[in-house]
Amino acid sequence: MNLFARLLITAFILSLAATNQATAADETPRYNQIHFQVERSRPVENDRMQAMLSLTAEDDNAARLADQINRSMDAALKIAKARAKVEVRTGGYRTYPVYNKEKIQRWRATQELLLESSDFAELGSLIGQLQERLQVTSINFSVSSARRAAVEDELIAQALDAFKQRAELVRKQLAAKGYRIVDVSINTGGAQPIPIMMRATAMEAASVAPPALEAGTSTLTVSVGGVVELQY
Repeated sequence: MNLFARLLITAFILSLAATNQATAADETPRYNQIHFQVERSRPVENDRMQAMLSLTAEDDNAARLADQINRSMDAALKIAKARAKVEVRTGGYRTYPVYNKEKIQRWRATQELLLESSDFAELGSLIGQLQERLQVTSINFSVSSARRAAVEDELIAQALDAFKQRAELVRKQLAAKGYRIVDVSINTGGAQPIPIMMRATAMEAASVAPPALEAGTSTLTVSVGGVVELQY
């Protein structure tokens, strides 16, 4: 056996021994360990508004229908993009047949327009303007990423303090001299947007009043869980 082969075998044996030692250490019984979790929550005013509008039309000619949808949505996009404080993007576009006794009678198409802004008055005004052509499918309110991050940082600090206070309480009640933190995890619960579902039809009036809106609040929650080992 050459020198290189002997070195490979030696390295393999040493690696196997180290692995067995680590496994044995992991299997060592651990005592006086306490697992618990604390939470801190806060209601936060929603500062972002999302709206979904849609355009639906029917025609017995698919090409003519597509042209109608495309022209109408292009006009709506031009109106929406003129509002500098509103983020605008198109959503799903679907065309499908409408049957009558297993025969295609006509075609129906729908395209969505997605709007988002922190300026509720501006977006509400735009929705009222677009309702002359489009239908409002839904309106959601949520907490912006920047505000969410700032509040969660504060809640994390509060939850960690609460975790340490709970650990100290456990130590005192169980008459331990001290404790050490073995493991800790931090979880942030994402609050879901508050939806306002709407099934309004397009308006033919020259001017449509903006919808009545109330953003409300979302509850942000941070939980801290972990394991402490009591020392006697």
